[in-house]
Amino acid sequence: MKRIALWTGVGLMAAAAVAALLLFTCVFGNHTYRAATCTEPEACTRCGKTRGEPLGHDESAAACEAPAVCRRCGAVLSAPLGHDFLPADCEHPQICARCGITRGEPLGHVFAPATCTAPEICTRCGITRGEPLGHDMTAPTFQTPAICTRCGLKDGEALPPALLGKALNELAVGVPAPYTTAGYEDRDVDVTGTVEIADYTVTAGDDDFPPRAGYEWHIATVRLVFEGDDAKSNGALNAWTYGDWYLCDNAMTAADDDGLRAFVADWYGTRVTCWQKTGPAIESDWYDRALRFTWREGVLVPEGYDGVLLIFCNYRLLKDAPGPYLPASAALDETTSVFRMK
Repeated sequence: MKRIALWTGVGLMAAAAVAALLLFTCVFGNHTYRAATCTEPEACTRCGKTRGEPLGHDESAAACEAPAVCRRCGAVLSAPLGHDFLPADCEHPQICARCGITRGEPLGHVFAPATCTAPEICTRCGITRGEPLGHDMTAPTFQTPAICTRCGLKDGEALPPALLGKALNELAVGVPAPYTTAGYEDRDVDVTGTVEIADYTVTAGDDDFPPRAGYEWHIATVRLVFEGDDAKSNGALNAWTYGDWYLCDNAMTAADDDGLRAFVADWYGTRVTCWQKTGPAIESDWYDRALRFTWREGVLVPEGYDGVLLIFCNYRLLKDAPGPYLPASAALDETTSVFRMK
């Protein structure tokens, strides 16, 4: 009985050992695998043997404010991208190029003023508003063509002077020219001599020619010389008048207490009062068998005005003059000499 009981005990122990071997080991290939994960393959829970490959992360796309994560395991795989804001413009705030979220306010248009040829234009985006102003043209003058008061555009030509193209006997400074006038004793007799602009200056003024702000004096020293037999027997009556290169005639007022006679000139389209004055005689008698008259003639005109004409004519023309000065249009003939005070 003892021997049977011994063998029975041994058999039970062997069976338990076999059962334990089957239960706790994989001697016979009976692995028990747990499922693979994102980072680990399938692995036997008893012996650790692996099979296959890890699944790998199922990564979601990162967003501006959200990181990339694994859809299976929830692992954070990268940081948020952050917003990529495009610059604001006149009509839109900053906008994220990825998600469309906005930030701030639109810049607003900054319109440059309209010009003659262009409407208002935004300096940022170039959009336009309104219409061009159009040119605001002045009337042409004797000095300038029509000019836009806004942009300075010039159109056409200046007005032609009244005496443009006329055949004038113009005097040059320091060069005597023939001069014929009436005799003193017999005014129906011609007396011949010379007329000369001995000197010419443009100045603010002096003791004889008082200055005035914004004006300048044009002063000519005039010399008449008569030394022929006709002058010796009859004397001579000199005569001069004034005109204007642009308007032709200058009507002068009577002299005031300072000897100034007013006349009007057209200066850049504006009627401007000017003045004339005859200075004291420097010579007025016979010298070395010649009858000589020398004096200074001055005109006070706006600075830069170049239109006044000093005209020397035959004294007989003055007999029908309505005043002390003959209109230039009546004095200008083939015997007349002219000095333009410019």
